[in-house]
Amino acid sequence: MEEVIDRLENAFEISIFDDVEPNPKDITVEKGLRLFKEKNCDSILGIGGGSPMDTAKAIAAMSTNPGRINEYCGVGKLKNPAAPLVLIPTTAGTGSEASMGAVITDSSRNYKMLILSWFLAPKVAILDPKLTVSLPPRTTAWTGIDALTHAIEAYVSTFASPITDIFALEAIRLTSANLRKTVKNGKNLDARSNMLLGSLLAGVAMTNALLGNVHALAHPVGGHFDTPHGLTCAVLLPVVMKFNLEAIPKKFANIAEAMGKEIKDFSEKEAARKAIEAVKELCVDLKVPENLSELGINKEAIPQMVKDAVIIPSNPRETTKEDLAKLYEEVF
Repeated sequence: MEEVIDRLENAFEISIFDDVEPNPKDITVEKGLRLFKEKNCDSILGIGGGSPMDTAKAIAAMSTNPGRINEYCGVGKLKNPAAPLVLIPTTAGTGSEASMGAVITDSSRNYKMLILSWFLAPKVAILDPKLTVSLPPRTTAWTGIDALTHAIEAYVSTFASPITDIFALEAIRLTSANLRKTVKNGKNLDARSNMLLGSLLAGVAMTNALLGNVHALAHPVGGHFDTPHGLTCAVLLPVVMKFNLEAIPKKFANIAEAMGKEIKDFSEKEAARKAIEAVKELCVDLKVPENLSELGINKEAIPQMVKDAVIIPSNPRETTKEDLAKLYEEVF
């Protein structure tokens, strides 16, 4: 952050808000908003991973809209354009710098709110791989899986289009081909650049095609147990892919090919299964836990998490609350 601040201070009067926690809360947004108003700020530069960027989005939105951020959970509820917003990601994962969404936790009920509005899309996104070099291997792995999850869910979404498919498939290729490299050697700038681009492309795809059951299940887990979002998605992704496979096998076969699997001698269904195989192999290489119990999740929390989970219409296979309960059970 220091290099960015040094350059800014030569041209602007700046104030720094750096109290953002992982899985940012509504009270954090309110604290940042108070600083924004006290210092008479007119724009926001968000630097960091998904949590700082989503917080920056929320503060920018609430600087021009009345009430609390909690009142805007859902789609298109913001009435006024947000303050000018520039985002600089330091992780290759959330794609928040290219999306219309922000995820903020309602601290009164441990509920992850998804706020969706085109007013949340930043004016400018700056991708510099040098800013991701210091990211530890573990966080590199978790955020990278998050980007891959966005790309896969957007690609198989019922809201997908030929345009979003182009972004999603390229994001799958870039992230699956470069994630291991960045984890093993964080100073590999070519791999870091490819991961940042993959994360951005996945962000574009998901903000237009939306996501599916991985995120329907992951948000309640994060809301109640404060787990890292990318790690939670990594545990859930293979199980959800298995659930969705029958609904859209052709696209799963394409995912397998994009992840480097040879599929030409296999039937469509066999090729589709190769996609799940590729994801599992990646998770093993990145030392992702096999189940939610290893993340400290209590199985007794399943009923409440199912209650908090949202049925996402863009998931390729029609899903009920009972299905979500069974998926949770399968990852314990």
